Amino acid sequence: MMSGAMAAGQFPPQTAYGALSSQMMPCSPMGSGIFPHAGLAPGTALGSMAPASRPPAVAQPAVPYEVVRRQVTERLDQSMQKRHELIGHLDEVTEGEYSEHMKNTFSAARRARLDDVDWRVPRLMYCKDPKHNVGLDPLRAQAVQERKMADGRVLEDQLAAEAHSNWERALEVVDRAPPPEELVRQRPVPFVEAAPNYQAEEDVWARTLELRTLDEAMRGDVSKPMPRPALHNEDYANFHEGKYLKDDCPIA
Repeated sequence: MMSGAMAAGQFPPQTAYGALSSQMMPCSPMGSGIFPHAGLAPGTALGSMAPASRPPAVAQPAVPYEVVRRQVTERLDQSMQKRHELIGHLDEVTEGEYSEHMKNTFSAARRARLDDVDWRVPRLMYCKDPKHNVGLDPLRAQAVQERKMADGRVLEDQLAAEAHSNWERALEVVDRAPPPEELVRQRPVPFVEAAPNYQAEEDVWARTLELRTLDEAMRGDVSKPMPRPALHNEDYANFHEGKYLKDDCPIA
């Protein structure tokens, strides 16, 4: 009956589920479409269709730490050098105003007037002075002191090298080489030890100051001792040429 109903040029009859599945979704011999296992041979297990395993990835050899550290250090040095070059170019264009503006705006050390302090010096004092070891944890005191001593030696060598180079540049002008000559002065000897036979009564300068002319001795109240001798004009009681000495001299 179906073959009689399907005349030439007519479509197959519709079912409750639409057109025939063979007309809607033809399946390939390999089971493509919505029935992926249609092309399997009878008795074939589904597990045999698992994808082929890939060969294990070959582990890349690890780069040594020193090589990586050296590469990172070189890149950092190059970046810092480029930064210094750019800042130097800006200072040349602005006649140094760029660096001064940045320091005045963002530098806490400039605001505290500490931008000229070499902080390696107090760090060296902290590493070398034993008083800064007070209060350390006894469990870590030995390791901390060893680390501080190592840091102190490094800072001391750096400061010594810079001081030597500075003296080389300073003495190069006079054709001399460091270290500079050091003068050791002896302790000064007290006067009474240098001149043990000195007598104040025999001092010519003291006698000159104590002597008075007869006119000075006869003037005034003879019952009172004479005033001390005046060495300068402003020492006199009736000196009224000016309130201060600089008022009398236009150059002072």
